[in-house]
Amino acid sequence: MSFRLGSNGVEVWEQCRKQGIAAMGYYYNGEPVVGDCRNITEKEFDAIWRESGVRSRTGKSSLKHVVFHMKEGDVIYAKKGTEIVGKGKIAEEYDYKPGIVKQDGVRWEHYVKVDWNTDFKPFVLDLSANQHTVLKINQERLARIREKEYGTDINLTPDIIDEVASAEEGKKYIREASFRQRNRKLIEQKKANSDYRCEVCGMRYEDVYGEIGKDYIIAHHLEPIGNRDEAAKTTLDDIALVCSNCHDMLHKTNPPMSIEELRTQLYQ
Repeated sequence: MSFRLGSNGVEVWEQCRKQGIAAMGYYYNGEPVVGDCRNITEKEFDAIWRESGVRSRTGKSSLKHVVFHMKEGDVIYAKKGTEIVGKGKIAEEYDYKPGIVKQDGVRWEHYVKVDWNTDFKPFVLDLSANQHTVLKINQERLARIREKEYGTDINLTPDIIDEVASAEEGKKYIREASFRQRNRKLIEQKKANSDYRCEVCGMRYEDVYGEIGKDYIIAHHLEPIGNRDEAAKTTLDDIALVCSNCHDMLHKTNPPMSIEELRTQLYQ
């Protein structure tokens, strides 16, 4: 997320960081294009924007991200030109307060509260997205950020972020403050010896989605990595293969349910 008024305008990153927020506004003829969004839907937002006559797709997309898409616990990076200057975690979702950011003509009102990381070390990285105030990070950009931030060239793909495993686990790595270093080879071996069928519900992605679902399944650690204080060995028996729905349900409780417990709930 960028904290600048316009492409070459005032930078308000430091003020937002000190206030513990991520904020923005979008104006047309000196007036906000969209006002208080706390009680409207995305469809109503779209209608208001359309009626305003403003044609900025990036402006609309950026504001929608702040209002509707930023969720508690999400990670956010602050961008200043080609430099990543901050990182934090969403503490509270969207709120509205006219003039919550006031600086040299800037009067922003849309914001989320953020716990900004005080230990973050800025680094230079051109993400080629200067037109966007807010940009949802895709896997390619995330991999580039992680490489700069952690000094690793790990190839992050959608199903690896939650499942990359290692024979020697326990080191802080990707997930904020608790994600542990993992060895992908262990997961690949587990998958290679399977039929890619969910161990809870029996669903197989290829059967449902055809070719696009071939060889897709999520690896679930039976003992959460984040619960381990020291490095610990992981074996194939410590990993279960599940579909995304069952994976979400397993983590609805803390600690996560066992495979057997969720299977029992599903078929009782």
